[in-house]
Amino acid sequence: IFLDKTKNGDKRQVPLSSVAGKVLEDYLQSLDLTEAKEKVFPWWSGDDGDLHDTTDMLSNLYKEVFEQAGAQGLRFHDLRHEATSRLFERTKLSETEIMKITGHKSHRMMMRYANLRGSTLASALW
Repeated sequence: IFLDKTKNGDKRQVPLSSVAGKVLEDYLQSLDLTEAKEKVFPWWSGDDGDLHDTTDMLSNLYKEVFEQAGAQGLRFHDLRHEATSRLFERTKLSETEIMKITGHKSHRMMMRYANLRGSTLASALW
């Protein structure tokens, strides 16, 4: 998927897993995109100036969902941390490849998110 507008201002391509691709494909097919009122992301106007407000609004929605699920203190951004860690644990992707997926600009910043489980590391030892 090509991200033309991101929070940090960089355009980039991000690969989707086959599962994520299928979910997105099904969602797009469920929309009537011939109608001007139907948008892929109905909560965002498409204007650059609205992107920060939109991400804040979505974070607040996730906060409500997490609280209702009993996951007090969990934030939307925590999902990025979890996903980055799982990419390290469950794939053979290089650090550079993971940075391309996650959008981290520096190796140092990405490593703040890559908290690997000790049990996973131990199983890789002899």
